[in-house]
Formats: sequence, structure tokens, C-alpha cells
Amino acid sequence: MAVVSLCVAAIFLFFLNILATGEIRTAQLDLTENKLFTLSQGTKEVVKAIDEPLTFRFYYSNKFGEISPVHGNYAKRVQEFLEQLELISNGKIQLKVIHPDPFSVEEDEAVKMGIQGVPLDQSAEMGYFGLAANNSTDDRKSIPFFNPQREQFLEYDLTRIVFELASPKKKKIGLITGLLLEADPLLQYKPWPIIEQITQFFEIQSIDSSTKVIPEDIELLLLIHPRVNSEAFRYAIDQFAMRGGRILAFLDPQNETARMSPQTPPGAGSSDLKKLFDTWGIEFDPDKFVGDRTAAVRVSAKVGGQDVIADYLSYNVFQNRSLNQEDVTTAQLNTIQLASAGHLALKKDSKLTMTPLLTTSTQSQHIDAELVRGEIDPQKILNQYKSDNRSFTIAARFSGQVKSTFPEGPPPLEKSDKGSDDKSKKPLPPHLNESNKDLNMIVLADTDLLTSRFWVREQDFFGQRIQVPVSNNADFLVNSLENLSGSQALISLRSRGLSIRPFYRIKDLATAAEEKYRSTEQTLSAKLKDLQKKISGLNTGDKADTNIVLTSEQSKAFQTFRIEMLGVRKKLREVQHNLRKDIENLDTTLKILNIWTVPVIVTVLAGILAIIRRRRYNQPQLQG
Repeated sequence: MAVVSLCVAAIFLFFLNILATGEIRTAQLDLTENKLFTLSQGTKEVVKAIDEPLTFRFYYSNKFGEISPVHGNYAKRVQEFLEQLELISNGKIQLKVIHPDPFSVEEDEAVKMGIQGVPLDQSAEMGYFGLAANNSTDDRKSIPFFNPQREQFLEYDLTRIVFELASPKKKKIGLITGLLLEADPLLQYKPWPIIEQITQFFEIQSIDSSTKVIPEDIELLLLIHPRVNSEAFRYAIDQFAMRGGRILAFLDPQNETARMSPQTPPGAGSSDLKKLFDTWGIEFDPDKFVGDRTAAVRVSAKVGGQDVIADYLSYNVFQNRSLNQEDVTTAQLNTIQLASAGHLALKKDSKLTMTPLLTTSTQSQHIDAELVRGEIDPQKILNQYKSDNRSFTIAARFSGQVKSTFPEGPPPLEKSDKGSDDKSKKPLPPHLNESNKDLNMIVLADTDLLTSRFWVREQDFFGQRIQVPVSNNADFLVNSLENLSGSQALISLRSRGLSIRPFYRIKDLATAAEEKYRSTEQTLSAKLKDLQKKISGLNTGDKADTNIVLTSEQSKAFQTFRIEMLGVRKKLREVQHNLRKDIENLDTTLKILNIWTVPVIVTVLAGILAIIRRRRYNQPQLQG
């Protein structure tokens, strides 16, 4: 019977393996909080929309896993993800897994496809870990090397390739900006990385200030730090909104890029849409920025030749609890980094509906923008901080009927237009005094979040520059564009990018402690400096090497000041200790829970089971 049972068990396991391999390959249990290993709905929609066959060639050198287990484990995840794409595509995606050996035909093919080789040892043997994909018309996309540092963006990177190979013609958006986004001299006249993010999914058409009418084929306007100085240009934007055109606007009370330019006059860093906003019922103060004490970034800066370390209220990092979890644009974003962001609100007589997308905590203050124009002193800004005990809206969605900023019709022709006798010019479309559709607009009161240093880090990998996002700033921009343009398939997977688990409780404790003791610390520090000056005054002579003889009164005063100074130092140390006490207590509690909870639970359960077994063992003896 034992031999027969073992044979039956072996046969059962054999057929179970066959069944698992052939029938339930897609079965999985994802226990991560954000379901990082489960295909998002956006990926499924993109794959479902494929209307032509795609071929994916996954190149991986087995020796990689032998030399680097990190790359070996990551390769398994990449291959599993590609297999899931193949399974849900109903035959539209064909996956070929290729293991190129050194100096083989497969290696030559990998090089031809643009896969980057990495030296594995001193024998000049190269390893490959990349992907090449093409559609039926030989359009080709590739990932030269799968860097494990981008593992959290794996789904986004692969699904983007599917989208780019299978998607129809890109939608066109109109770009209005006062920044050098498309050709920056500081980048050797290359576009900003944020532009590269946009052009992956949209076609961009730049619109300059001489435009009288927004082209009809543009469904969406992207305004980034606009400087609208022409009435005719303002009228073009106004009528675009009246015709139901959608708008995504990034405004700023102080743009950091503009501040860094020595030729920029004071105040030039603020955006200009005031006339349009006043008519539409939107409030934005270009001379005030919002500082959130709980989201402030600690920086080091030189002020007057001295290094100053302080929480900089202008630089804020907002986590997902500050983002609207019910709006598709921000529901799954994790981190947004801003600089000198403004505040949005509705005017009293506004007929619009405002849906906040990004809000501050109640420990925030509306601060004069002059403090971030010119030399920056983080400590000075922090010293004047006094919470307004309210939250501010930094990003919002606006919808509803609006009236035109030009109730009398088009503005008069400017001098440059009066002398023109070009009869071929198209006449202006019929003037609209009110919008024929609800205004659909998203506004974020900051533009610095689009600069590279606030959302991406470049790293060198064997001579290749790779970009690793550190925040969801670009995701917010592209999500908003897709939402306003009607395409939402990629939003869910893009926002899954970062798996940051911030310690909100520790951050809140630190902020509350600093707020509680900061005024006391500043008072004691000022008193300590005053005492040091008094003692220094008693010791000051005409020459450094002169022996100073103090009178009895001066000696008594010196001792009094010295004792008082020692007392102040002691109080100051106590205050500084209190700044960390609550955090250290929480840290100790977490350590106890993490280190001892599981062993204690196991010990208790083991004790209970031992008692139960002992009682069962003794029970027959008692009955006997």
C-alpha cells in the first residue's frame, strides 16, 4: 500500500505540473498594497485595442543571472510580464525569447536591433538584457537595457511600446509658453525631458503671441507659464474656451528658471492670465505663494557667505494624502514636488464648479512672493512663518458656463495689423459672448514642477544616460492631457510608477514638535548670543596680548553672565532634546512591534498548543 500510494502521489504531481503549466499560467495572487504585479486596467485596454500583429523579441544572456542575481530575478519578472501581455492579446502579440551566446548569429541580431551589450568579464564577452518590438509596417521600438532601477516603471515602459506601435494618429495639442521648453540653450538647444514625455503620446504645435485664431484642429491648449501681452492673443484664447476648447494651464507666482536669469526684472517670473481669470471667476494671486510646513524640504543655502540649513517653505513635496483620490487624474499618484506654488480659488460671484486636485495641509501660510525673488534666505522665510490654519488649493479642475472677456467683440486692430492689406487673411470666426459648452479646464499653480530637477534624475549606465523619475510630476501632466483629450487608457498604469511608503505619522510629529518648540528655541538662542556679546565686551582690550584686569564689579558681572549663559545653554539643550523625543518614542515603539511582535505571538500560540496537547494526552489517564 505504501508503494502504491507513493506512485499515485508521483503521478498526481506530474499531471498537476502539466495542468499548471498549460492551463493556469495566468493564475496569481498579488498581496502588494498597490497591486504592483497585477496588470492594470489601462494595460488591458491598450492591448485590447491592438488591430495588427506585434512581435516582441526579448534578448537575455543567461550568464547575467549567474553573475548578478539582481538582474537574474528582474529578468524573470520581465519575461513573466511579457508572457502575460502575450496571453491577454489573443494572438496579437508574439513573444520570442532569445538567449544570445557570444559571437553568435543571435548576438549579431541583438546588436542590429539596438540592444546594448554590457561586458560580463575581462574576456570581452558581452551580455544582453533588452527588448526590440515591431509592428506589421516595420515601425520599431526598443528598450536597449532593462535597468533594475526602473523596475517600478516596467509596466509603463512596456505598455507604452505597445501603445506607440498600435495606436492611431496622435492627437494635436497647442503649446503656449514663456519658457524655452522646446529648445533650451542650457541643454544645447534640446527640448526639456518633459517635452519628450508629451511627444510620446501627443503631437505638439507651438502657438506664438502673433496668433489671432487658435487652429481648428487643436482640441486642447497647454499653457505653461504664459505671458499674454497682446489683446488679440488674449482674445484668441478666450474664444477658444468659448467654443468648448479644453485647457490645461500651469501658472506660477515665481518661476525659478526666470529668477535664475540675471536679465530678468523683479516680478517677471509670475504668469499672466489675470484678465481671463477675472472674467471666468477664478482667483489666482501672482504675488503670493503657499508654504506648507508639513511638506517643506530641508535645504542648505549660502546666505551672506554663511551656510544656512532650514526647512524651505517654498519647496514642498506632497504625498498622495494631499491628492484627490476620487479624480482619475490624481487618484493613484504618489508624490508631487513643487516650488513657490500659488493658490487657486473661486471668486465670490463665480458660476464655475471647482474640484480640488492637490491641496495643502492646514499648517500652511500664504506668503509674499518677494521673499523668493532675489537672494533666497530659507531661515528668514521660516522665521516669519505663522500658520493660516487652513488648507490651500494648488491644483484644481474647473467646469461650468463662462462669459467672454470681450463682451464688445474682437479688440481693435493693433498698429502692426492696421497697415496690412493682405486680403488672403481668413476672417475671424463668429464672436461668442458666452461659452457654447461647459468650460473644461485643469489649472496647477506652479510651473517649476516641470523642470527636470523636480521630477527626474539622470544616471549614467555604461555610457548611456537613463532617466529615472523621482516624482509623479510628469505623470500629472500627461494624465491631465489624456483626461482632457478623452483618452484615459494609460492613466492607471502610469500612476503606478512610484511605490513610496511615506511615514506620515513621523513627519507630522516632527512638524508639530518643531512648531511647538521653535519659538522657545529662537528666544533662547537670541538670549545666548546677547550674553556671549556681553562677556566678550568684558574681555575686550585695545590689544590682543594685553593682560586685562577686571574690577570687582566686572568680575561679579562676568560670573553672573557666565552662570546665566550656562543655564540658557542647558534650557536650549532640553528644548532641542524635546524636538526629537516624540519621534524617538514612536521609533522605539515601531522597533518593538517589528522585532518582538511576531516572536511573542508565535511563543504564545506555541504555549497554547502545548497546553491543549498536554490536556488531550492526560485526558484518557484521568478517565482511567
